[in-house]
Amino acid sequence: MTRAKVPGKVPAKENLFEGLKTEWNLFWQTILGDDEDETSEVAAASNSKDPFITGKIEKLSLEQIKAITKALSSDRRKLNQRIEAVNKEVEVNSTKLESLKLVGGETDDTLNRLNELSDIGQNISEQLNRINDRLRIARSKEDQLKRNK
Repeated sequence: MTRAKVPGKVPAKENLFEGLKTEWNLFWQTILGDDEDETSEVAAASNSKDPFITGKIEKLSLEQIKAITKALSSDRRKLNQRIEAVNKEVEVNSTKLESLKLVGGETDDTLNRLNELSDIGQNISEQLNRINDRLRIARSKEDQLKRNK
């Protein structure tokens, strides 16, 4: 007897990133609506609703920009927490590796895990850089709107 997959269940590694991606897309749809009139060539090429790509951030209100800034800050906080968790696991595996080397144990699994953690950390760092760039743009636009008020 096989068990049916539960809809919405995602493996733990993919869960964080897929969840953020889904939240982000829903967030943009809420702010921008289903506006099909995309004027940016980049947007037409990528068919994206992301105002940072489409250039629609220039058309958003102060409240919408504040909501974007809040969402980006929340995403950044989640990624920073994930980086901390990865760093802790790296420390644990580094200590384990040193112990295995001292007793002459098999180190391949631990080395493989350290390499995986390094790749995960690199991926998270890249995402964090993209979020920081977007936050910088959003805050700049927010400051501009406040000055023009």
